Amino acid sequence: MLDLAPWKDRVASVMDAGTPVSLAATVDSAKKAKALPSLQLVAGRDRVRQQPQVGGTRHRVTGEVMLVSAVPRHGHAALPEGADMLTALREPALGALIGWLPPGGEIEIHWNGGQLLALADHALFWVDVLSTDYWWRTTP
Repeated sequence: MLDLAPWKDRVASVMDAGTPVSLAATVDSAKKAKALPSLQLVAGRDRVRQQPQVGGTRHRVTGEVMLVSAVPRHGHAALPEGADMLTALREPALGALIGWLPPGGEIEIHWNGGQLLALADHALFWVDVLSTDYWWRTTP
């Protein structure tokens, strides 16, 4: 399973000091963000390409990570009227991750798309799905 701490550190390094970047256990817990705007990383599914279960066999794993962006649905004094807060939040984070090779990764991170996650009274939640491949070795 991927260690998301380096992912969090990488995103936090490009964000404004006032934008919290954290890890969440589930997408549902990410949707409960109190600080807005905010970014949360959530471990997604791991897809394993099966090979015979022989001692020492390596298995290629595609690990997905969801980046949940949360922005308030009302005006914000830090941005001019009509500014696209979601784009301003997502662009630096995605720019820091896409094409980056995380520790233990085999290929660079690539973007698998994004979509509206939830539209609450107080906030809009957007999710981007990113993935990378790594090797998992079984022990004899």
